[in-house]
Amino acid sequence: MLDITKLQPGTKLYFLGIGGISMSALALILNSRGFVIRGYDRAQSEVTDGLEEHGVNVDFAFDGTEAGGCGAIVYSAAFGETHPVLVAARKTGIPMYSRAELLGGIAYAYKNSVAVAGTHGKSTTSGMLGHIFLNAAGCDPTVIVGAVMRDVGSTYRLGGDGNFIFEACEYRDSFLSFFPRVAVVLNVALDHTDYFKDIGQMRDSFTRFMNNAGRDGYAVYNLDCENSRIAAKDVAAHKITFSAGGDESADYYAKNVKETEGRSEFDVYRRGEYLYTLKPGAPGRHNVANSLAAAAVCDISGISAQDTVNGIAGFTGVGRRFEYLGGFRGARVYDDYAHHPDEIKATLATAREIAGEHKVFCVFQPHNYSRLRDLYGDFITAFGDADKLILCPLYAAREKSDGAVSSETLAALIDGAEYYTDYGEITARLEKLVSADDIVIIMGAGDISKYAERFKK
Repeated sequence: MLDITKLQPGTKLYFLGIGGISMSALALILNSRGFVIRGYDRAQSEVTDGLEEHGVNVDFAFDGTEAGGCGAIVYSAAFGETHPVLVAARKTGIPMYSRAELLGGIAYAYKNSVAVAGTHGKSTTSGMLGHIFLNAAGCDPTVIVGAVMRDVGSTYRLGGDGNFIFEACEYRDSFLSFFPRVAVVLNVALDHTDYFKDIGQMRDSFTRFMNNAGRDGYAVYNLDCENSRIAAKDVAAHKITFSAGGDESADYYAKNVKETEGRSEFDVYRRGEYLYTLKPGAPGRHNVANSLAAAAVCDISGISAQDTVNGIAGFTGVGRRFEYLGGFRGARVYDDYAHHPDEIKATLATAREIAGEHKVFCVFQPHNYSRLRDLYGDFITAFGDADKLILCPLYAAREKSDGAVSSETLAALIDGAEYYTDYGEITARLEKLVSADDIVIIMGAGDISKYAERFKK
């Protein structure tokens, strides 16, 4: 962990992978605190343009000389150990820290730090908590989320009190660098199979994450999720449980759940006592669980019941999580980040509920070869709520495919699915298929977001 309190404002820091969502947020936070920030990324983007507008210099080539005079180098987990940029950075002899170590060091200085982890729902729930705290009486929180928070127009917000809410990613065990007061686990499912060899390894990591809260801290976890329960068995922190399924042995549980056109309403009970009724502003049955987790954190943190109720009702989601883009031939178009089979099912179930008798069209780009390969059977069955699935080429990110599985092979195994290599062809196909009041979801964690933006325009 990098103890940021030991570095004086004016210190130069160099960020490798500065164009990433979390890296850019950390860079801007430290920039606002008087540190001199410079960084590298492989290509220009809206994020790097925004950094330079705030006075942060961005390089698009790196051989080590660019970091001269810096007190530390911070690098993203996206860089593999043998990546040329990371190798060049090590040769400089400048102290190096991972993004997670820097974030952990920043969070450690806050009295009430809340780290939100889980295979699914991290961005939504941390964004929800940020919205609640931001609008609660007497609160001025610092928040870092892996998506744009709509009410602040950014992935981060720098506050002035002791509350720090942030998303805790499990990839390559990044979240083990965090030592929060409240460790939240929304769910645990096999993912990132390029690092985690099996679900047992993932559960062990989530156990260690919850234990990082310490004996005086809190571990808030989902009682409905078997892997979360197993991970929590050997946790020494104060255990707080929640259940969207109405399990009355949970500390916080939902009863009388009603769904209307994708919106939920339910009663919250705390250890058998009725607390209040929640009406989440973010659509989807999965947001019952996310809202319960948020409600538990708010209770622990001293947020009033009324502020919690109002905050959850007023939160409509974060960027690229069932984000409404506009109309297309009378259909409603949404952009969504879902890339794991469980997330795909949850998103399409929400779309199906909203669409009613009308059709749901899904344009999907798989993300990472290893995820598609290792969860192939789950992907085949994940699109049941879509009337038509259109697949585009896989976004490999940091990986190389051996061709054993692909978007094209997946399309061949799903009834009625179609595969296209050109986004123009996809648009032309949708023009022929969609009708008024249908739903179109553009889905994935890769560069399909660029198509969504073009589609919106």
